[in-house]
Amino acid sequence: MTVLAAQPGSLDPLESLPSNYQLAFENEWVRVVHVRYGPREKLPVHNHSGCATVYVYLTDSPPVRFSHIENPPFTLIRPPVKVGSFRVSPGRIETHEVENLGDEPSEFLRVELKQIPLGQAKLFARGPAPTDLSSSGLTRQYARPQLIIERIVAASGQPIELDDPALPSLLVAFSDARLSAKFLHTGEVYWLAPGAPQAVEKAGAPAAHLLRIEFPTPPAGKT
Repeated sequence: MTVLAAQPGSLDPLESLPSNYQLAFENEWVRVVHVRYGPREKLPVHNHSGCATVYVYLTDSPPVRFSHIENPPFTLIRPPVKVGSFRVSPGRIETHEVENLGDEPSEFLRVELKQIPLGQAKLFARGPAPTDLSSSGLTRQYARPQLIIERIVAASGQPIELDDPALPSLLVAFSDARLSAKFLHTGEVYWLAPGAPQAVEKAGAPAAHLLRIEFPTPPAGKT
């Protein structure tokens, strides 16, 4: 088991735990943090800003214990998760320790939603991992006025045309994939600004598998 010591004076995990929390992308809509917990790894106290968040799981992962340092303190155990699953959280301000309880690493993305106010309970949802990636298609798996999540699978030699090109969105790749203008590697994210239609096709793997997080409403102060 590896135990990391936080740097004095900082509870920001991007500063104190840079091997575990890395900034993958940020703009006015989202901040995306790539998170990695090693096998049996225990992380010291750190905090996360209070944002509604989409957790996107990049690997099959064991249970993880979160010990919250609050008044009163409490502990939550995230059950095992499958690659391709996701969870939408209304968000909360968090200060906690983390321990990976399994012998496999856990890797996921925190997609922090800057434009959605904290604590909107109706946002909560879980999206299961797909059981079959043999058929191509674009499937809407979550829809709220503030947020839409679609799963994209390109299993044949034909590209999948993305709908709603006028909506800004974030693509998350669970496998290598070719976009109209970019090659996207497994675990990478790519921001699609409103504009020309985009297409996705497979690149080596039996299927290109992605999640698309769309934003139907403009950011604060813009119409």
